[in-house]
Amino acid sequence: MSPPKIYAPNVHLFAYQLRKESEHQKDNLKELFEKGENILQQFGINQTIDIQDKAGYRVELSVQQTEDNASIDFEKWSDSPIAGIAYPVRIHDTFALALNVRRPEKNEQGIKTPDVDIDFFKRLHPSDCWMPSQINASLGQTLLLTLWYTPEKTWQFWNSREDQKKLKSLADKCLRAFIPDKLDTPPFYRSGELFGSPIFEYGIADELENYCHVLVWIFVTPETDKKLQEEYPNLVDIFCYRHKITQAYKLSRSVYKVLSHSYKEVKAEIAIVESLPDNKTLDSSNLEDLKKALNRIPSLNLSYVELIRDLDNYRLPLKINLQNYERELKLLKKKYPQEDLSFLEIFADEKAHIFAEQIQADLDYFANGSDLLEKALNAIRGRVEIEQAERDRSLEKTIQILGAGLGAGGIVSSAITNDIDKPLVIKIPQKGDRLHPGVTSLLFSLLAVIIVGGLVGWKNGKWKINGKFKLFKGKFDRPQLANPQNPPVDRMLREAEEVRSHPPEQQ
Repeated sequence: MSPPKIYAPNVHLFAYQLRKESEHQKDNLKELFEKGENILQQFGINQTIDIQDKAGYRVELSVQQTEDNASIDFEKWSDSPIAGIAYPVRIHDTFALALNVRRPEKNEQGIKTPDVDIDFFKRLHPSDCWMPSQINASLGQTLLLTLWYTPEKTWQFWNSREDQKKLKSLADKCLRAFIPDKLDTPPFYRSGELFGSPIFEYGIADELENYCHVLVWIFVTPETDKKLQEEYPNLVDIFCYRHKITQAYKLSRSVYKVLSHSYKEVKAEIAIVESLPDNKTLDSSNLEDLKKALNRIPSLNLSYVELIRDLDNYRLPLKINLQNYERELKLLKKKYPQEDLSFLEIFADEKAHIFAEQIQADLDYFANGSDLLEKALNAIRGRVEIEQAERDRSLEKTIQILGAGLGAGGIVSSAITNDIDKPLVIKIPQKGDRLHPGVTSLLFSLLAVIIVGGLVGWKNGKWKINGKFKLFKGKFDRPQLANPQNPPVDRMLREAEEVRSHPPEQQ
């Protein structure tokens, strides 16, 4: 069975470039439209897309525009007649180019052109000129392939299951003929109806790498072609808002990856706090770890907050462009109340809203990271202050003990030095010999130091006799503060654990 013929195949490009303008750099006004001129040259058409920008939210840029037509028409008649239009426009901060190349429905004499094979789409795509890698539009592009399958009649029952299979197979073949064999075709996403004819969508917006959005629209009624021409400017706007939504989400995922890595660093700093011994005085190694953490955390927190802000910067544009997208659909719905526009509405309902919710969920989750860093910083500072206070108190008690003991020793020494001037003779001790008064004074002084110092230490809690003798109790037993100014470390860690145990699920 020979492959089916098609009639009047068309290629439509909807490409979008973000406007760049600064005091020291000329804007990129011509960049996108020069890409369109390069496509025309592939078909032997050396026509320029002359544009002129001016103030306004939505500006049709064609210099040749008339009162009722802002597009640029061109044609080439030869063995393979080619016609088309270029429609340049600026929508707020975005340059948009709608470019159409087609096989005309009628020739120069006004006679209907003959049907062609599906492979004619290959002739409409020389040198891969329509692909995203060639256009390189900063906000993306949509390719729309249109064709007539049955130009002589209207299918009354085209939506039967058998006919849907035939039409889906036809759309697949047209796409495969259009995309060069060396390139992968975008995956099939869904099918639907728009303006009375079946339409098939390829390319999934969630797959952000190498995303190629292609629509194949098979006309089965003349009304479809008529409404496409009438609503062409509106479709340019609708696809513009769609791609700005998709691009905002794509860029947010790049920030998300960096933010996820930064959050791991946050958890590493929290782990340092968790590793601190809670029931004894910190040693020099612990204090060195705290010192390094105190230097790292402020810098980490600053960069972390900047990443949060960057992520939030994509939430608002996505939300605004979603509102614009839905507004354009409402205008279409008002103009065509009987039309089923669900094919266009599904993107807002099933994709754009989920994108917005995902970014908001990420913001809610990662916002806790900065709070954790602040709590960790406060906990470390509090612990350092406690350790310093304990060490200062320990030193003060030690000085008190030594001072009291030495004072007592001095008093005792003064009281027993009557014969201190007696010469000290070093000899082998004999029975009946007495200690030299100086030696006796020294021994009694030392005894007084030990007794008085011990009593003062016991009184101050520095020493403790409780079945076991403990020296410098403060070094091993951490005192409990009645009203600590900083929250306990264990409470802070429990809060951190609760946050980490409930991360948002990626959609």
